[in-house]
Amino acid sequence: MIKKIKNFILYDYHRPSAKIYHFFVWFKKIFYNRKTNFFAERILLLKSPPENMIYYNSLGRIIFLLKNYLYIFLSGNFFEKSLHLEDKKNTNDDLNIDNGSDNSPWPPQAMHIYEKEKVLEEEFYNKLEKDYFKSVELFKSEEVLDETDWWLECRNEFKNIFFKEKKIDIDKLKNFRNDTETKAEILLDQNFISRGNSNFKNKIRSLSLVNLYHKLSDHVDLDVLRKCSESTIGNNYSVIYRNQRIGYRILRYAYYTSQIRKYTKLNENDKNIFLDIGGGYGGLSRTLKHFYSKSTFVLVELPELSFLANYFLAQCFPNAKIGTSSDFENKEVITKNDLKQFDFVLINPAYLKYFEKDTVDLSINTTSLGEMTDKMQKFYVNEIERVTEKYFYSVNRAKKRVEKYNSKGFYDLKFNSTWHSLIYGYTHTYHVEFLGKKIK
Repeated sequence: MIKKIKNFILYDYHRPSAKIYHFFVWFKKIFYNRKTNFFAERILLLKSPPENMIYYNSLGRIIFLLKNYLYIFLSGNFFEKSLHLEDKKNTNDDLNIDNGSDNSPWPPQAMHIYEKEKVLEEEFYNKLEKDYFKSVELFKSEEVLDETDWWLECRNEFKNIFFKEKKIDIDKLKNFRNDTETKAEILLDQNFISRGNSNFKNKIRSLSLVNLYHKLSDHVDLDVLRKCSESTIGNNYSVIYRNQRIGYRILRYAYYTSQIRKYTKLNENDKNIFLDIGGGYGGLSRTLKHFYSKSTFVLVELPELSFLANYFLAQCFPNAKIGTSSDFENKEVITKNDLKQFDFVLINPAYLKYFEKDTVDLSINTTSLGEMTDKMQKFYVNEIERVTEKYFYSVNRAKKRVEKYNSKGFYDLKFNSTWHSLIYGYTHTYHVEFLGKKIK
């Protein structure tokens, strides 16, 4: 009898401690958002899910922040076991990828783990250099291509940072996301977590990124959120959470990617053509490539950013075939088949006018249309409408911003085609989000 009582109290499914724990877990659910959906097959026997499957609501995020702030002030460390600053050398030694645990998804999901950096030969740098200077000259010669004073200053900064006497500074290029001093936010925000900051400052800042991670979990497909992880290319410094390198840029790209997957009918197994106008150093194209692996991504950018994208994508995808303007300079018409020969195409804006009509499945512009001159805006909108066959995704300021770019906003853009809005809303980045399906 005593043995039965002992077994009931200590080991039985319905032991008293299990009932107490059930109510404890049931209470904890008030801190979790709707994506943390768990239940029990037996009455009054809820069990707490592993940490890597929990996503916090606003109340949970407040508790999470307070708990970790207090722990940092008292001990100098994070309370969360799945959260830490990486070793400043950027190696996978910081990751738990040898076996599963409650702290991160298993098998590992983070995309950066599967990107293997390669040693680039001198031939690559020579071509990169040649393509850059040709692109600069072409940009100067095209009347329709100009930039705001802001971007002219940024371009000159980039030129001074990455070139010495018309030769690439390879060390600066390899470290282009490592505390590069510039006005351009696309590189400046790489320094949010920085080797130059104190450990304390980086840890406090890291908590704001984890807070955003959980906030976005309500809006981003979880398979996307679990996978999106900053690349180590460019040697930036990062916080690691659940085996992911997280930062503001990659969390934005997770949101954009999730929206595109949810609201378009683009098949991940098809050879789609994506056009990313103002695609920066290729961060969004890199993210989308992990989901639309067979597709071609065309980046149209200023020469300096196209230069960085060429290096970045060549390192993220060592086996990718990358085309540049020089691969198309003898073509009077650029067709779908021409583009489909490549994984990535990094092209001068002047070449857009050679694209066949309805060449592109999805055109994208995130935030940069509002940083352009009126002439450039008009050029891009006209070309987007001409070359896009299916969808246009835009995340841009609503109104003109005078003090920085002196550029018109999304409300000022003139559209001639008919677009059926699949998404029309206001994003967490304070922009108008629009996904339009082209009506023929």
